[in-house]
Amino acid sequence: MKNEIRNGSPKSGDDGLGTPGLEMVLGYTFLAAGLSLPIAAIWSSQFSALQIQILFEASASCLIAAAAFLSCALLAQARRRGPRERVTFVRRGAKPLAAPLQWLRKQSDALRSTIANIDWRADWAPPLVSILLGAFAAWLVLEAWPAAVAAGSPLSYQVLGCSLIVAAFPVLVMERHYANLTAAEMPDAAHLARLCRVPLAAFVALGTAAVLSSLGLAWPRYIADAVAIVIGLVAAEIVLRSAVYVFVPLPPLDQRRSSADSTIAGFIRFERPRFSAITVAVRQRFGIDLSRSWALAFVRRAALSVVLGTIAFAWLLSGVTALGLGQRAVYEEIGVPKAVFHPGLHVHLPWPFGILRPVEYGAVHEIPIVFGREGPISVESASPGTPAAASGNIEGVPPPTADRLWDYAHPAEVSYLIASNANGRQNFQIVDIDLRIVYRVGLSDEAAMDAVYHVEAPEALIRVAAGRMLVQHFARYTLADVLGQNRETFVESFKTQLQARLDALSTGVEIIAIVVEAIHPPAGAARAYHRVQAATIHSIAEIAFSKADATRVLKAADALAEKTRNDAAAEAAERVDEAQAAATLFAGDRQAYAQGGQAFLFERWLSHAAKGLHAPSLVIVDHRLGGANTPTVDLRPQNGAGSPPYIDSDK
Repeated sequence: MKNEIRNGSPKSGDDGLGTPGLEMVLGYTFLAAGLSLPIAAIWSSQFSALQIQILFEASASCLIAAAAFLSCALLAQARRRGPRERVTFVRRGAKPLAAPLQWLRKQSDALRSTIANIDWRADWAPPLVSILLGAFAAWLVLEAWPAAVAAGSPLSYQVLGCSLIVAAFPVLVMERHYANLTAAEMPDAAHLARLCRVPLAAFVALGTAAVLSSLGLAWPRYIADAVAIVIGLVAAEIVLRSAVYVFVPLPPLDQRRSSADSTIAGFIRFERPRFSAITVAVRQRFGIDLSRSWALAFVRRAALSVVLGTIAFAWLLSGVTALGLGQRAVYEEIGVPKAVFHPGLHVHLPWPFGILRPVEYGAVHEIPIVFGREGPISVESASPGTPAAASGNIEGVPPPTADRLWDYAHPAEVSYLIASNANGRQNFQIVDIDLRIVYRVGLSDEAAMDAVYHVEAPEALIRVAAGRMLVQHFARYTLADVLGQNRETFVESFKTQLQARLDALSTGVEIIAIVVEAIHPPAGAARAYHRVQAATIHSIAEIAFSKADATRVLKAADALAEKTRNDAAAEAAERVDEAQAAATLFAGDRQAYAQGGQAFLFERWLSHAAKGLHAPSLVIVDHRLGGANTPTVDLRPQNGAGSPPYIDSDK
């Protein structure tokens, strides 16, 4: 800046570039591994969903280690360089300005001084690196979370698992190296040792999961899910620590430690936690000596007895059960059924000597008789012709469950063959029935016992029994008998027979009602009947259209004949009138000729000559003109009204 000088200069090595240490090299190595693994997983189409999850989680663990090493390396370079001297800007010879401009110049100088004195390498670079890499690691874990069942070739899983387990050995060497360093040798050694355990444990667990998946097992994916949870928690803790680090006052540079640390990672160890280490950590951080607390000493001495007493009390509480108003259970004492407990508080032997097996108490179920379906029928499986559901709109289109028309196959219908006699020949026909059974477990204690010990899947049993009864029922009737029989009689008979079969099997199931939604021919017959109806309607319409066309043509012919007749009569009358007028004029001319003779003819000739010579221009030639070729006047009609008559001078 003009008329400015800069006082103070940083020490040598303020750039902080120097030769990168071991931590910087390891940080870049982990960063390269963390960036290359997800890229390889995305670009390659040979990896299965579980393999992609394993690679993403391994990459996230590498990014966490990279955040720790890079943050510690940047802070170590800043500590090696030492604190920077404060830089101030002094203006010399500056002209005085108005009060507002002078204030703006002062604020500008203060801002420039603040920016110039920011130690970017020591103050901002370590937490920003930790935030970025920790957030990226958390994102990778979230992207890899919805993994599918293990798939792919066993060889690929074995190669991946062995590679991760082999990669865990150098990480173990690094973790042991930094764990054996003291704070005097390296202030951030404890941080690095803790965060090195994250990729170490991840590589070992994920490699083991990959090897087990190669054996065709499905449960190793839960190992990958557990690793993802741990990595996500560690990444979230690093991000939060670094974010808080930005807003708190910074300690002196020689006492400053890296924000890339994790208490959760400190629990990843293969040894029992030591109370003395916890005491030392609390004394260093908060200045509290837990070893001199009589309360903690008492808790430590009484911890074993308290834990054992709590476990014993919890075990004894398993012998106390409270059942709600809609609950009941069968009580087994050492494997022998003793009683049925109803709603209320019950005291019995604790587990595993006394076991309660819950039984439904008054719950009503409705199942459709559809073979091949064990669960509830979904309305989404309805035919394409059914209208969509209109939730919350009474006046809207009804949902598919309310559709009872038989021109489309409904998901809760089943087809049966019935006998028929067409044209004196035995044949078969098909009928569709939508039948639902409403049942519950009986309210008696005997029914509860039977429901627990005699039947495992009551719905499947009811479907099979009802299906057999429907087959027997339809085998005895024809289509006309089925469609015309009394529905109430059929329902009562069917309910009685089904209840008798279930009671014979000691199922404890009580049939409440049989609901017959519809009994009709199949949807294909409805479509054929619709086509017959459409053909009939089309034929009637064609007959009506033909009659209309015939009437239209007849009326048009009548109108044309009437018009022709009227035109002929009018033309005949006009011609008769013209003939009469011509006869009258001719008679007048004869009378005039008889009276006038040549005078009438000359007068008539003059009248016609005047009419003929009215329009064209005339050229009068005197007969006294001499010459051999006397001109002749052409009295024929001319094309143009204004053109003179043609004179032939040769005649």
